[in-house]
This record gives sequence, C-alpha cells and structure tokens, in this order.
Amino acid sequence: MAFGPLPAGIQNFLTWQARAYSEHVSAEAAPQPGPFVTVSRAYGCQGVPLAERLAERLNALAAKPTPWVVMGKEVIGAIAARKGEAASFVDALSGARRSHIRQTVDVLLGRRPTEYQAYETLAQALLTLAEAGRVILLGRGGAIACAGAARGYHVRLVAPLAWRAEKVARERKVSAPEAESIALREEQARESFVREFTGADAAGPEHYDVVFNNGRNSPAEIAGLIAAALREKGYV
Repeated sequence: MAFGPLPAGIQNFLTWQARAYSEHVSAEAAPQPGPFVTVSRAYGCQGVPLAERLAERLNALAAKPTPWVVMGKEVIGAIAARKGEAASFVDALSGARRSHIRQTVDVLLGRRPTEYQAYETLAQALLTLAEAGRVILLGRGGAIACAGAARGYHVRLVAPLAWRAEKVARERKVSAPEAESIALREEQARESFVREFTGADAAGPEHYDVVFNNGRNSPAEIAGLIAAALREKGYV
C-alpha cells in the first residue's frame, strides 16, 4: 500500500509524542498511557463523522498537552509500516514500553505462525497509539487489539440494515437491494479479518464500553455522550 504525506495535524501529533517519549529512558519514567477511544462500526454507520465530532468535543474540553486526533485506516497503516514521521514516533514510544506492547501482542495472537505477521504489525501500531494517548482509533479491530490497554474507552456503532443500506445507496448511487448486499458483504469481510487473527467476534457487545444505535442518534449526539463519559471517568 502506498502512503501519501500525513496531514499536518497528524505530523504534529507524532512529532510531539516522539519528543515527549524520547526524553524518558524507561517505562517507569514514561508519561502515563492513554487516554484513547476506539470506534468500531457496522458497515454503513457514520464512524468518520462521529470520530471527527468527538475530536472537536474533546479538544474543546482539553486540547493540551496535544490535541486529540483521529487515526483512520491510512494513518494507522503508515504507522504500522513505519513511514515518515511515524518511524521516529514508533521508535520513541515503543522504546519506552516495548516489553509491555510485545507481551500484549503475544497474548492477543497466541504466538501464531509467521502468516500472522501483518496483523501483528497492525496490532503493535494500534497499541503504540493507545499508549501515546489522545487518539481516536477508527476501525481496524482497535477495541480487540487494545482491550488490555489502560484508560481506553471502546465504542461500537450499529444500526438497522435498512438504515445502513439506504445510506450506502445514497452515497454510492446504487439500488436498495445492491446497497444491502454491499453492506452485508463489507461487514462480513471486516469481521472475518479480526476473527481470523484473534478468534474474537468484533460485533460482540462484550468488547465495548457502550454500543450506540446510529439510526436513532446523530454523530454529534453520540459524541456528546462519549465526551461526558470520558469526563466522568477523569480521562479529560
């Protein structure tokens, strides 16, 4: 996969975090891990708008020491591949907590054979970001990979198939039956990806702190509820 230049906000985040962690020589001296949020969604739900609204809410509450940022598929992939600014970030933070991250990934994957290396690097990237904190991890099995990481809040978006299919039909300009087939096919592919490498069902509610019906709640409404929960927990 080819990776373009990372957005300026992401670059600034990675640079700041790398500098913060490079000043510490041991895990004991490193900054407190987290907080972070993972957002998982059934295909067709509004994961990206939710993550963006949530970042706005959290930054309005507490934008220091560094703003909250959304980490989507491309950015997480770049970090997993150690591209550009991501390389120094991974080196600095993993250096402080390498043994903990390694142990967590070993437990997650059960020391599987080498064909699991691709997911292993992805899981390490997700855990590295979670340890850094002030990130919203969108998709990529974040709730499963980061289940044991401290100060995390895991969110799942669901909605009736008809609601999701209508959204897909509108966005892709396809018929309702075709949109329903797309939603089911893509959702199955996402869940199979996580199940293949971890044995976990990404749709299982037991993996999440809260599950929202996106068909009844807008991204702005859900973001407000999540922000309130994070404040109650003392994460912001």
